[in-house]
Amino acid sequence: MKYKIVLFDADGTLYDFDKAAFQALKSSFNKYKLNWTDDIFEVYEIENKKIWDDFEKGLITTDGIKTERFKRFFDVIGVIGIESIQFSKDYLEFLSQNSFLLAHAEEIVKWSSEKFELAIVTNGLASVQNPRFMNSRLRKYFKHIIISEEIGFAKPKKGIFDYTFNKFNNPSKESVIIIGDNLTSDIKGGLDYGIDACWFNPTKIENNNGIVPTFEISKLNELKKILM
Repeated sequence: MKYKIVLFDADGTLYDFDKAAFQALKSSFNKYKLNWTDDIFEVYEIENKKIWDDFEKGLITTDGIKTERFKRFFDVIGVIGIESIQFSKDYLEFLSQNSFLLAHAEEIVKWSSEKFELAIVTNGLASVQNPRFMNSRLRKYFKHIIISEEIGFAKPKKGIFDYTFNKFNNPSKESVIIIGDNLTSDIKGGLDYGIDACWFNPTKIENNNGIVPTFEISKLNELKKILM
């Protein structure tokens, strides 16, 4: 087998983050007695993507996400009289309690763990990610859990890959592959670092940004053919 180490992104790759975020936001709205409709989550997703795009570009810090995300969101939907920072803390607490898995996630991680060394490499907030991973059935399969906030570097930056490689005693780049759903952070980050990158594209969206992954899959269990 060519590969010895497999790096997995977490949210959108192994974990159903949309489902977790939906439940957390709905619970937060209920706590504050705000009117809820499912359309609200669609607006939140748009604003949340904008702020994480800014984070990946280095335009905002993790602390900035905590303070700005719901301020911006409340401005868009017209919520007034709610302290956005406290709302964010409550939302993150609800979010940390959810670790829904995507289809075939446990199957492919268990299978991979019997053949390779595994790590999760994720952009995220430690206070959210750590409880989710610790309570997940997948935790036992991973040698390392690497969270951007804890190390000060986020994908696609070189620093997070340097840190990851150091944890594995600096293996050859040819022996490592990253699996992720985000073309800019996971795939471009991996390719720029010199490792193979497999794009998990379950909805088969069109790739128009010029980033060419080494592999592309729409189901996680398709990884078996690639990794063997």
